[in-house]
Amino acid sequence: MSENINQKIINNAVSAYLMLFISWMLLLNKTNPYINNDFVKNHTKSSIVIHLMIILNTLIFLFYKLFWNIVIVDISLNIIIANIIFFLIWIVFINGIYNAISWKEFKIWNFIQKTKWINLDINNDNNFDEKDKLNVLLSHIPFVWFIVWAKINNKKVENIIKLNLLISVIICLIYIFWYDNITSIFILFYIIFIVFSWVDLYSRDELISIELPYYFLPKWKIILQKVLFKYFLNYFKWDFKKFEDLKNEQFNKAEELKNQDLKYLEKNQDLKLNKNMIYIPILNFIFLLQKENKYSIHIRNGIVISILLIIILVLNFALILSSKWLILLIFPICFWLWKLNDLSYRMPYIYELYRFYKYISNLFSKSKKQIQEKKNEVVELNLKVK
Repeated sequence: MSENINQKIINNAVSAYLMLFISWMLLLNKTNPYINNDFVKNHTKSSIVIHLMIILNTLIFLFYKLFWNIVIVDISLNIIIANIIFFLIWIVFINGIYNAISWKEFKIWNFIQKTKWINLDINNDNNFDEKDKLNVLLSHIPFVWFIVWAKINNKKVENIIKLNLLISVIICLIYIFWYDNITSIFILFYIIFIVFSWVDLYSRDELISIELPYYFLPKWKIILQKVLFKYFLNYFKWDFKKFEDLKNEQFNKAEELKNQDLKYLEKNQDLKLNKNMIYIPILNFIFLLQKENKYSIHIRNGIVISILLIIILVLNFALILSSKWLILLIFPICFWLWKLNDLSYRMPYIYELYRFYKYISNLFSKSKKQIQEKKNEVVELNLKVK
C-alpha cells in the first residue's frame, strides 16, 4: 500500500473524531476503500463511543442536573462531576487521534485498562521494602517529586510523576485565574486519591498507577508541538510529510543536538562558583560575568527564569498581573534538583525563550551590519564623486 493511500486512510480515521455526533455515517459508506476498511472502522467505532460519552455527560449532569442540590465550596456537585468527566473524555479523545496519526488501532477499553494495579519493586532488587514505599509516597507530593526523580530512574515512579505534574499544573492554572473554589475542589480530590493510594500501598503492597502517555512530560510535549506546527506548515506549503516521519526526524534532531552540546560543554572549563546558585533567581545574574563553561546551558535556563521573575514583579507592581503568576516559576526553579548534573539540559519552554532572544538579537545585529555597509558604500561613492 503506497504512502499516499495510507495517508488518505489516516486522514479519514482522524476525521472520525472531529465529526462530532455524525462520525457514525462513515460506517454506512461501502464503496470508498479509503473509508470502508478495518482501520477507519476501528477509529470510527471508538469516536462514536467518545461522542456518546459527551452526550450522556451533558444530558445527565448539565441538562438533568443530577446531584445539583449537593454543594461543595459554593459549586454544585453536578458541575464538578461534569467537568472532571469532560477532562477525562478529552484525554481519551486526544489519544484516539494520536493513535490514528500513528497508524495504530485504538480501543477505549484497552486504554482504560492502563489504569491498573501493579506490584512495585522500585530498586529492581526483587524486594519491595520500606524505602520503595517511601519513594512512592514522596513522588505523589507536588514539587517534592523533583527530588525523587533525581534519585530514581524508574518507569513506575515516572507514571506517578507524570500524573502529579499534570494535576499540579492544572491546579496552579485554575488558582491563577481566580477560581479559588474550583482549586480547592481539585486539591481535595487529589488529596483523597493520594490518601487512598497510600493506604492501599501500605496495607496490600499495591498501588494505583495511571499510565499516561510519554508526551505528558514537558521535554516530549514541546518536541511534539514543534512537530505539529511543522506538520501543518508543510501542508500549507504543499510539501506534505507524514506526522510519524516528522516526529522521528525531530526526535533524532533533538538527540543529535544533545550529543553535540555534551561534546562542546565537556571541553569547557569548570564553573568557579557554586553550581547550586545557578537557579536562584536574581542572584544567578553573577554568572553573566563567567566565560563559557560546562554549565553554560543551565546558566541560560536560570537567567531566563530570573528575567521572567522580574517581568512578573514589574507587571504586578503596575497592577497588570497578579502575584499568583509567580507560582508558575516554582516548576522550572525546582527542576534543577534533578537536572543540574545533565550538562546538556535545555529546559522545556524556558530555553526556547533564550533561543528566541538569540534569534532576535542576531536579526538585529545582521540588520545593523547591513545598514553600516550601505552607509560605507554611500561614503565611498561620495568620495569617488568628489
